[in-house]
Amino acid sequence: MKKTIPFMALALTLAMGFATSCGDDETDEPRPIEPTEEPKPEEPATQDILSGTYGGWTQGSNEYAPYIPSEGDTLTIEVTNAEGTLCNLHYMSPTWGDAVLTGVSVEKNDTAYLLSKPITATLLEDHSAWTFSAQVDSIAMPNRNPQSQAVTVKNYPITLENGFISLDQKNWEINFKAYLVPRSGHTQNMCFRDGRIGEM
Repeated sequence: MKKTIPFMALALTLAMGFATSCGDDETDEPRPIEPTEEPKPEEPATQDILSGTYGGWTQGSNEYAPYIPSEGDTLTIEVTNAEGTLCNLHYMSPTWGDAVLTGVSVEKNDTAYLLSKPITATLLEDHSAWTFSAQVDSIAMPNRNPQSQAVTVKNYPITLENGFISLDQKNWEINFKAYLVPRSGHTQNMCFRDGRIGEM
């Protein structure tokens, strides 16, 4: 009799524990599953989006001729740093020539990539030359002689006045200025645009 009492006590304790644990399972409310946020796709880097060659046309203008269009022009952009804040521009035009502009700043806003390389030009009093506020790039520009039809190429200073390329890369306008003849203060404006001649 004495031997069975501890055994019965043990069995009773196990039965009570089992009943208690079953009761806990029945009364516990299920925990809600917390929603997991899907990771957002990474935005492509600026160099992957902006780098490339853009084809379009150029509206040229100067103090003697307000509208000189050029078809079949291109602008190649090479982003040169990992942050996507600097690039080089290679502008090619059958009319206006070939220019490489280095160290151009890139700034992205809600609608476009903005291009800038602020340099100011000052014409000396004796009209012998221009001076620039920083090192200036150059354009190899063809000069056409109307009488002989001969073409000679000469390098002139060129600056980037301003520019933008839309985020979807469907619209752009890049404005350059070339400094041609200091004695007459003659400059040439070149506005490289998307589309074809006459489309604005």
